[in-house]
Amino acid sequence: MFPPLSHLRRRVLAAAPKVLAPPFLRPFSAAAPASHKPTTGVAVLWDLAASRPPTTLPLYDATVRLHLAATSFGRLRLSAAFVHPSYRLPAPAGTAATTHLCRVCGRRFRARDALLRHFDAIHAREHAKRLARIDSSRGDRRVRLAAALSLKLSKYEKAARELTAGAAAASPADELGRAGVRVALTRTPAASLRERAQQVLDEGSVGCLMLVSGHEELASLLRVVRERGVRSVVVGGESGLARWADVGFSWAEVIAGKARKAAPSVSGKWRDKDVLRGLEWRYEEADDEEEVAFEDSDGDGVEELARRGKGKPWWMLDSDGEDCRDGG
Repeated sequence: MFPPLSHLRRRVLAAAPKVLAPPFLRPFSAAAPASHKPTTGVAVLWDLAASRPPTTLPLYDATVRLHLAATSFGRLRLSAAFVHPSYRLPAPAGTAATTHLCRVCGRRFRARDALLRHFDAIHAREHAKRLARIDSSRGDRRVRLAAALSLKLSKYEKAARELTAGAAAASPADELGRAGVRVALTRTPAASLRERAQQVLDEGSVGCLMLVSGHEELASLLRVVRERGVRSVVVGGESGLARWADVGFSWAEVIAGKARKAAPSVSGKWRDKDVLRGLEWRYEEADDEEEVAFEDSDGDGVEELARRGKGKPWWMLDSDGEDCRDGG
């Protein structure tokens, strides 16, 4: 007996929504694999006098781009700079390409004075008007207006702080501190950097060490880093220090974003090498020295003969047969 037509009709109607539904509404059988993000801890150690960023870019912006390149290799756990107390920022290069950016509206000016006049004439007045509107409001309207203008107010205050810091001729420590770098004033930056790197290696909290330096004396430190199984990146590829690291980049590559783009492929090669190193077969040489045992002897002189017989063919062994030859 065939099933009734009403039963088949119910089955078709039940399956119709799944077949006729658009692809983006159909249930997925398996979730798409998530993109792999590096989770390796990264430490950035910077000797400012030995590796200076280009003078065409403010120190704050160069530090931000350095951190972007570091985070491409993993999670940034430490960023420290070692600065000599007498070090001062070099004067910016007076080229036509040097511009000053307004952090509020994004306009660029060739002269800093033009930027200051633009900021005072437009953005300072707008900020004053917003504050006046908030002060004149009452009740719930005041709360809603303050919430709506909070983003613009904070953006203006941050831009004003940057302009004030630049007008006061901020020191390198101030510029690096604003970018989130721990600054240590020391008269021996290279030695302090080496000591801090050794502490980081002893802690074992990072898997990648980024050295921003040009001192070739740090080559021994990079050899220790490789022995500990930690990856090394050198910024300042113009020096010979990059030859001892796993990968090296110049400041031009860091600022242009090439180091950040190359980081995923470099990290992938590192992971492949680690996997192959764990799977490779190692030959362990056995001890070739074997003890010589004599079962037919009573033990007199056996140890001495075994000691003299190690490593010699049987025909070159010393024997007591000379007396036998003399006796006939």
